[in-house]
Amino acid sequence: MYTLYNTSTHKVGTSQEITYIYDIILTGAGLATISSDDSLRLLDPSRLESAPVNSVRQVNRDVTCLRVLNEEGIVVTGGRDGRVVITDLRSGERAGEVSSGEFRLFT
Repeated sequence: MYTLYNTSTHKVGTSQEITYIYDIILTGAGLATISSDDSLRLLDPSRLESAPVNSVRQVNRDVTCLRVLNEEGIVVTGGRDGRVVITDLRSGERAGEVSSGEFRLFT
C-alpha cells in the first residue's frame, strides 16, 4: 500500500462558478486539460498552483474529448458542436478544424 500526499493543486474557475475538469492528458508541453467551461488549458505539472501556461476558451461548444497528436503539444478536441479542432498548446493557437465534411487549415 502506498501513502499519497497532495503537493500542489490547481483550481479552475472562480468561487462563484463550478467548473469540472473532464480530461487530463500528459503531453511533452505539460498537462493538457478540457473542462466544463469549454476551455482547453496547458498546465505546468511542476507549478499547478500557477496560472495555465496557455488557455483556449470555447475550443468547442460542449467539449467532450481530448487526444494528443504528438509529443510537442499538438492536441485534438471534439465536442457536441460537430467540430474537431487541432490546437498547438505551445502557442495556444488553433492549427486546423474539421466540421461536417469541411477542412480548414489555419496558417
